[in-house]
Amino acid sequence: MGEVATAALSTTFLLARVIFGIGLFAVALEPREHFGRRLALAAILCIAALTLLFCLEGMLPGISRTQAYAGEEVFFSALLVACSVAVTYLFDASIWTALFCCSAGYAIQNLASGVGEAAWLLMEGTGPEAARGREVPLGTFALITLVVTVATYAIAYLLITRRLSRRGLEQVSDRSMIAMMAVVMLMVIGFDLVIKSLCEMGIPVAYALMLRFVHGFICVFTVWMEYELLVNRKLASEKDTTERVLAERERQYEQSRESIEAINIKCHDLRHQIRALADGGAVVDPAALADVAREVDVYDAAVHTGNEALDTILTEKSLVCQREGITLTCVADGSALDFMAPADIYALFGNALDNAVEAARGASRRSISVVVRRTMGVTSVSVENYYDLGAQPTFEDGLPQTTKADKANHGFGMRSMRAIAERYGGTLVARAEDGTFSLDIMM
Repeated sequence: MGEVATAALSTTFLLARVIFGIGLFAVALEPREHFGRRLALAAILCIAALTLLFCLEGMLPGISRTQAYAGEEVFFSALLVACSVAVTYLFDASIWTALFCCSAGYAIQNLASGVGEAAWLLMEGTGPEAARGREVPLGTFALITLVVTVATYAIAYLLITRRLSRRGLEQVSDRSMIAMMAVVMLMVIGFDLVIKSLCEMGIPVAYALMLRFVHGFICVFTVWMEYELLVNRKLASEKDTTERVLAERERQYEQSRESIEAINIKCHDLRHQIRALADGGAVVDPAALADVAREVDVYDAAVHTGNEALDTILTEKSLVCQREGITLTCVADGSALDFMAPADIYALFGNALDNAVEAARGASRRSISVVVRRTMGVTSVSVENYYDLGAQPTFEDGLPQTTKADKANHGFGMRSMRAIAERYGGTLVARAEDGTFSLDIMM
C-alpha cells in the first residue's frame, strides 16, 4: 500500500507540472461558456482516471523495468492526447491550437524535468540507489525539480508565452502539429524514459549528462520549431493580406482619380452653363441659380495640394465627410510627398482617413485634421480626430487593434500604413489620449 501511495504522490506531482506547462500556452485562449463547470468535470474525470490507474497498478504482478518504462511511454502519450481534448473542451480553440498548447507545454515540462535530473546526477550519480532516491515524492529530488520547474516556466513565459497573443493562437491551423505531437511522444517523452533506464543501469555520469544535454536540446528545438511555425505562418498570412489591401487600394486610386476628374469636368461645364444662363437674360430666379452653384461647389475638387494622388484621396474623403457631417481640415504641402508612388499615397491616407471617419462618427466633436509638411529633408504626416471615450482603443505592438468582431479579416490597415512608412525609411506612431487619436508619420 505504501508503494501505491508513493506512486500516487509522484504521479500527481508530475501531472500538476504537466498541467501548468500546458497552461502557460492555454492561458492566452478564451474560456468556453460555463468554464467553471467544465473545469470541475475535467478535474473529476482526471481524479477518476488516476484512481483507476493506481488500482490497476496495485493489482499487477511484478513487472520488469523495461515493461514499466514501456507502460510509462503509453501512459504519457495517452495523457498528451487527453490533455489536447481537455483544452478543446475548456477553451474556445481548434484541435490544432490544442495540439500546439499541449505539445509545447509537454516539451517545456520535460525540459524542466531533464534539468532537474541532470542536477540529481551531479549530486547522487547513477545506479539503482540514485533511481530509488529520485522516486521519493517529498525528498530532495522533488525539491530540486520544483525549483527548476518554476525557473524554467518563468523563462518560458518571458521568452515565448508573453509574446503569444490570443489572436495568434486562434490562427493555428497547421496540420504539421500532428508531426510535432509525434516528435514529443517519441523524442521528448521516449528519449527521457530511455535515459532514465540507462541511468538506473549505472552508465557513467558523463555519458548520462551528455544524453541529458541532447534531450534538453530536443525539448528546446521542439518548442522553437512550434513557435516558428506559429509566428512565421501568421506573419506570412498577414503579409499576403496586407499586399492584397495595398493592391486593392491601388485599384481604387485609379478608379477614384478617373471618377473625380470626370466630376470636375462636368462641374466646370455646369458652372459655365449656369453663368451663361444667368447672363443671358432668361427669366430665372437668381436665388435658385445660387443654390445650384453652391451644390455644384460641394462636388468640385476644392483640395489642391500640389500632388495629384493626395488631391484625389482628400477630395474623395472630403465628400464622405460632407455627407457624414464631419469637418475635415487640411494643411498640406503635396510636393513633400513627390518621392512616394501615387498608389502608396492613396493607400496611406485612405486607410488613415477611413479610420478617422469611423472613429469621428461616434464622437461628440466630429472633426478631422490633416497636416503634411516637409522640414529639413523630413516629411511629416499628422492625422488627428476625436473619438468616443467609451470606445477607448487598445494597442498591441504599438498599433491600435480593430474593434470589429472578425479580427482575422480586419485590422490590416494600420499594419499596411506602417509597412508603407517603413518602405520609405520612416516610422509610424499612434496614440490615443483624452478622446483624441493622433497618427504621426515621419519619412
